[in-house]
Amino acid sequence: MLEWLSRAFESAFDRPLQTAEQLSAATHMLSSLEYLGSRADRAPGGLNDWSHTRTQIPTKSRALQTVRDVVAREPMTQALHASRVVAAAALIVPVTGNKTRLLANAYLAASQLVLYPRHFFGTDGSDQVSFLVQSAAALGRLGGTDNSRTAAVQFIGAQTVLSYGASGWAKLPGSAWRSGDALAKIMRTRTYGDENVFRMLDRFPAGSRLVCHIVLALECGFPLLLLHKGRYIDAGLVIMGSFHLINARFMGLSRFVWAFTSTYPAVRALAKGTAAAA
Repeated sequence: MLEWLSRAFESAFDRPLQTAEQLSAATHMLSSLEYLGSRADRAPGGLNDWSHTRTQIPTKSRALQTVRDVVAREPMTQALHASRVVAAAALIVPVTGNKTRLLANAYLAASQLVLYPRHFFGTDGSDQVSFLVQSAAALGRLGGTDNSRTAAVQFIGAQTVLSYGASGWAKLPGSAWRSGDALAKIMRTRTYGDENVFRMLDRFPAGSRLVCHIVLALECGFPLLLLHKGRYIDAGLVIMGSFHLINARFMGLSRFVWAFTSTYPAVRALAKGTAAAA
């Protein structure tokens, strides 16, 4: 079992672009399956009732608004999500060729753009990361060369490093994170909170402050892992992957695990200077 897992990890890191496509496609698949099962959100009076969200992203183009109105029809919304599941499955299967993977990547990215206004309330950072991965992968495969695919890997890796760094730097001006109160405040909310964790943090405020400062240090310092040819990048990726798993358990951010870990082979390849195309 351990030998099989070792070979699987080696293959994932040896083929950073394919790994990014596969795991990010799983993010798209989970997202569309969730939307297919949440029709009540789009019903009259729901969170994404089109009669209310239609004006949230204004446009002066009548043609574009017509397209949005067509996409907002429930049968069309469901058809698009069903087709996205098929496209994601085509990428998860590792035997499809470059052209098929190019088309599947492009379709997932384009359909996500088209559907975004329909699900205006409820999207999150995992949607942005998965869109970035599929768009970069499509452009890399469109070039049709090892150099273009390698450039896609480097772009995905660089964007992930920037995302972690920017997330930490954006927290620094907020007094809640510097004081260590932010985590407890998040855990007491209905959307992202957990009652048991909040009670524990409230009971041990020193521990709450320590966790906040660790999160700040990890995110702000993540770009430093690119130094010395990525000598400590593996440890950094294990820590950040564990961070996302914890968030999935206690904050319900399960899609973040698939979205961000899909980029880890690209981050590693960038740090090591071995961004081999695949």
